[in-house]
Amino acid sequence: RVSRLVEERGRVVAALTELPVQVWPSDANFVLFRPRDVDGAEVWQRLVDRSVLVRDCSSWPRLEGCLRVTIGTRDEDDRFLAALREVLT
Repeated sequence: RVSRLVEERGRVVAALTELPVQVWPSDANFVLFRPRDVDGAEVWQRLVDRSVLVRDCSSWPRLEGCLRVTIGTRDEDDRFLAALREVLT
C-alpha cells in the first residue's frame, strides 16, 4: 500500500510541476502547493464548486495562498488534476 501511495504521489507531483503552481517536496500522503497567478482561496473555491476537496492552508503561519491535496486513488487524483487544470486556465 505504501509503495502505491509513493508512486501515486510522484505522479501527482510531476503533473503539478507542469502547472503554474509552486510545489513543495513531500514524504507524506499529501502535497502542499501554491498557485502562482491566482489567489489560493479563489482556486480552493473553484475546486469546491467542482466537488474537489483540498485543504486551504492560508491561515497557517507562512502558508498564505497554499493549498494541500491528499493523495488518493488514481481516479481521484485524475479528477483533482483535471479540475485544477480547468481552474488555472
